[in-house]
Amino acid sequence: MKRKIGTELEEEVYDELKRRAADERQPIGEVIQTAVMDYLHRPKSQPSPKSGLQRFLARESFKLTPEQLKETMEADFYNQ
Repeated sequence: MKRKIGTELEEEVYDELKRRAADERQPIGEVIQTAVMDYLHRPKSQPSPKSGLQRFLARESFKLTPEQLKETMEADFYNQ
């Protein structure tokens, strides 16, 4: 059984969807259903791993204030 839904899309997205569905000779509803099924069946996204800098700064023995980090990042060590 199918269920009718209502949603809003940006006009540019809808126009592109309409053109693509017409090019593929498919109803827009089928294209949307395929996209939703692909979305539902893909693996759940994992949180992105922390960068090396984030892991380094998270160590308890090494904490910088945001101001200290900014000062360090802006320092030009090659001209000293």
